[in-house]
Amino acid sequence: MIKDLLIKNRSYRRFFQNEKPEAYLLKEWVELTRYCASGRNAQSLKYIIVDNNKKCEEIFKTLSWAGYLTDWEGPNEGERPSAYIIQLNDKTIADNYFCDDGIAVQTIL
Repeated sequence: MIKDLLIKNRSYRRFFQNEKPEAYLLKEWVELTRYCASGRNAQSLKYIIVDNNKKCEEIFKTLSWAGYLTDWEGPNEGERPSAYIIQLNDKTIADNYFCDDGIAVQTIL
């Protein structure tokens, strides 16, 4: 089962912008990260879920896409993400999150 998921895994750079994931799904995916392996279980990673069109547009303007594709500025209107899960480290809990960020993001993916 895990092998099948990993084989089917892809990095997506274009989306159906008019299709928005349900808010409860985004929350469930973030909730699953609580069960991930952790360098010391400090749980310093925090998340912001953004599914508001205006906020998504503001976030999109700050992003870089596909660093090796230097002649591509990213997805066109209609192909942009309709939601984001932003991962942050709460430095009041820990300065270093070791590799917890990657483990958590891979789990969400």
